Amino acid sequence: HVYSEKPFVLSVMEGLDLKKLAERDGLRIGSAPDTFLGGAHQLVRNLIDTGKLGKITSGTCHVMSHGMEHWHPNPDFFFQPGAGPVLDIGPYYITNLIQLIGPVKQVAAFASIPKTERTISSKPRAGEKILVATPTTIHGVMEFENGAVVTLNTSWDVWSHGHAPMELYGELGTVFLPDPNFFGGDVRFTDAAKPVKKLPKWKHPFGVANQMHSHGMMANYRTAGLADMALAIAEGRPHRCSMELALHAVDVMTGMLRSGASGKFVAMQTTCERPAALGVKDAEALLAKKKGLLAKKK
Repeated sequence: HVYSEKPFVLSVMEGLDLKKLAERDGLRIGSAPDTFLGGAHQLVRNLIDTGKLGKITSGTCHVMSHGMEHWHPNPDFFFQPGAGPVLDIGPYYITNLIQLIGPVKQVAAFASIPKTERTISSKPRAGEKILVATPTTIHGVMEFENGAVVTLNTSWDVWSHGHAPMELYGELGTVFLPDPNFFGGDVRFTDAAKPVKKLPKWKHPFGVANQMHSHGMMANYRTAGLADMALAIAEGRPHRCSMELALHAVDVMTGMLRSGASGKFVAMQTTCERPAALGVKDAEALLAKKKGLLAKKK
């Protein structure tokens, strides 16, 4: 079996070839990101599944900064084909959207390279130049199978902005989600015309802050998806960070890049089921079983 970093392939064709190999040999493929299993994002999943928001009709996502050359010691690869903001950070947003709303039907996007050359300011290569060979600003829109239309604005050409990472608009209310690059964070919700309020944190084990980050303590439980996959194999059930989910996210991301280059809508070649929700009890059971397996190995 294989569990991969994201994105696990750079084309749908590569993914379908791997799928054939895995099915032939009775093996599984899983892939990051697994951050959608976090307490904050599963709280929103619960709001949607229990009808608190009504049908999701639209939404917005923003992940915009001024690039990687200011902190990464060797940032060249970020600006080459196979990288860029959509393929590097987009998986967190798109995977979370799929687990919340469902599969995507088609995409469209505008893409640009505002700066063809960038200057590294991080050590040890400060002052060196990078030639940019992939779009660094991509504004995309996704039409989901359920009819929802959601925008995804990604950029490494923005110094600052005031948008929430993710906002979903339903027939009965609006929910504001924290950064899907992490497992936790504040969820804000408004019910019809009522004021926006911060929801009480779920007692979800994957929502508890456990790691210091540049923005303070954050919830970071990477490998939760790997643990779920291992237990799913033992229990004979589907794993949540499935190849089908990861491949559909790749389809969406590469579709946006193709649309940005061609100026045309791009229909998805793949689809997938929403992964099973990971509620509080399920997450606690996953942790308990993981600890039990580790104890047996000792």
